[in-house]
Amino acid sequence: MGRALDPERPTAEAATSESEAVHPLARALDHAPNPFAITAGPTHAVAYANGPFRRLVGASGRVAAVPIDDVLLLEATTRLGPLLDRAFRNGVAVLDHFLGRLVKGAGSWTCSIWPLDESADSPEGLMIELRMATHAGRNEALRREVSERLLLSALREADAADAAEAARDRTAFLLDAGRRLTESLDETETRDAMAGVALPALGAWGIVDVIEPDDTLTRLAMVHPDPEKQELVRELSKHWAPQPGDPFGAPVVMRNAQPLVTKVEMPRVAEALAAASHSADNLRLLEELGVGPLLTVPMVSDGRLLGAVTFVSGQPDRAYTPEDVELAEGLAARSAEALNSARLYGEAVSLREKADASGHFRMRFLGNIAHELRTPLNAIAGYTYLIEAEIHGPVTDAQRHDLERINLNQAHLLVLITDLLNFVRASLSPVIETVAVPVHAAVSRALALLEGLALKKSIHYQNEATDHDILADADPDRLQQVLLNLISNAVKFTPTEGMITTRCEVTEQTVQISVTDTGMGVDPEKIEGIFEPFVQGDQKGDVSGGVGLGLAISRDLARAMRGEITVESTPGQGSCFTVTLPRRLS
Repeated sequence: MGRALDPERPTAEAATSESEAVHPLARALDHAPNPFAITAGPTHAVAYANGPFRRLVGASGRVAAVPIDDVLLLEATTRLGPLLDRAFRNGVAVLDHFLGRLVKGAGSWTCSIWPLDESADSPEGLMIELRMATHAGRNEALRREVSERLLLSALREADAADAAEAARDRTAFLLDAGRRLTESLDETETRDAMAGVALPALGAWGIVDVIEPDDTLTRLAMVHPDPEKQELVRELSKHWAPQPGDPFGAPVVMRNAQPLVTKVEMPRVAEALAAASHSADNLRLLEELGVGPLLTVPMVSDGRLLGAVTFVSGQPDRAYTPEDVELAEGLAARSAEALNSARLYGEAVSLREKADASGHFRMRFLGNIAHELRTPLNAIAGYTYLIEAEIHGPVTDAQRHDLERINLNQAHLLVLITDLLNFVRASLSPVIETVAVPVHAAVSRALALLEGLALKKSIHYQNEATDHDILADADPDRLQQVLLNLISNAVKFTPTEGMITTRCEVTEQTVQISVTDTGMGVDPEKIEGIFEPFVQGDQKGDVSGGVGLGLAISRDLARAMRGEITVESTPGQGSCFTVTLPRRLS
């Protein structure tokens, strides 16, 4: 057991006399045939040793007891020490425990240990009896020791199994609580779920204080696990709010430099309630609820303190265990994560709504401006026509040349403004009504409208969409606008004597209309950019006519018809734009 005897202990005679005053059996024990010793206190200092015990350990004469470590074999001291500790700590006797050899050449020994003054909360000391182990006694002692060890092992395994099962139950409870807390990203619904957090094993209900973005405190409406007490809780929730000096809840964790778990145990709970109730009515309701020990756990997410949960135990006589605290921290952490996610989602929705409203306003403003610009442009066209018709007098050749330039710029501006208006209409969620549209007729009509522009540049074109029975599920006007944009774009970027080809391919579910040109093509890294609004350029990145809205409008319209536009291009060889739409079989 490794503990030295008290060097200040008096002689054996004095020790015996002193022991006899406390233990009257000491005189009789001194003449007993077996070694006896009496220890005092948790350090097991030898207060008395009879003659056989002193002779066994080799003490000469009636001298004070000596440290057992100095006279017993190491094997014996390592066996005896835990027995003495257990007997003193638990107040239970140990009978006929096999120790083995105590000293050299003295055979094997067993020991029995009895606590002294068993009526006390803890014994004053221990009485030890040593017996020479017979063969039968040794076997019996060994059998008893093995049985004891097996029993202890079984008890330890049972405790471990219980602990493992409890851990599994806590994990399952936290998973279920996390699911309930994150079922919705709506902050109001998340707060309602947080108000119901509880520790069911303790019958503990939760008081949830939330720190608002403006640093004010809100106490959520509480939910009691006992339905019969829910009306009291509901009444309490109407008037009970956290205050800065409260001894539990968010106020106490906000006062700490670092948010920590805090406990209010019985009997201090009554004092804490009186300080935090803030009114006689609130205190009366709390007393009717039967408030037990309080456990306040901070809610922290992403390094930010979001509030605190105070668990109110329904078992006044039971303190919170480390497992209870761990479970409470898990609930608070999941509540914090749910609240933080709901807040972030709410902020994102708010920002998106503001952005949508701002974008919608800008689009309408842009559409109004473009519409107003068309009126003076049409007036310019009308007045130039009157001048060319010589309504107000003859016109010289030079003047006609200038008028032609005015007409060309007016027409160019009108095209730009029309593109801008089309883009605004497409951005403001156009109404799409799809019907069965013959693809061959739609492509032929678009080519006919742009034929003059192609002939002016001596561009050849070929329509290979020859199957008149192919139908697309599309809006006729929107499809016409998409085809006009794609073909006019091909004419614009195809040099003189170039070639434009239109084709149509089908699958069981889709129709693919492609427009291929032999123009300048697009660099691969710039392909996705050409579909962005107000971006249009050749392979050198130079802006070339228009404001870069044709392809952006076309893709938006195609997607509105549940389709898509893709492009394949090789710089210097040309591009192929393909619009894919759902197919109508009849």
